[in-house]
Amino acid sequence: MTSATGIGAGPTSSPVRDERREGYDVDERAARLAAYPLAAAAGAEIFANYYERFEDGLRLIVAGVEVRYGVR
Repeated sequence: MTSATGIGAGPTSSPVRDERREGYDVDERAARLAAYPLAAAAGAEIFANYYERFEDGLRLIVAGVEVRYGVR
């Protein structure tokens, strides 16, 4: 895969919609977290709306770079 700019061999800057990494099993995760209900609830909150959160995170990173390096 090429980068978002088409340069280099690195991954793109966005996830592939509706694809999870290999080995991720929602049921297995739920079983592991059954003893930790607060962690399970937090995970559901954190990972809900993945694509929206991805965009928010990317905006935060870009804003930090702009502040650090004075880019506008």
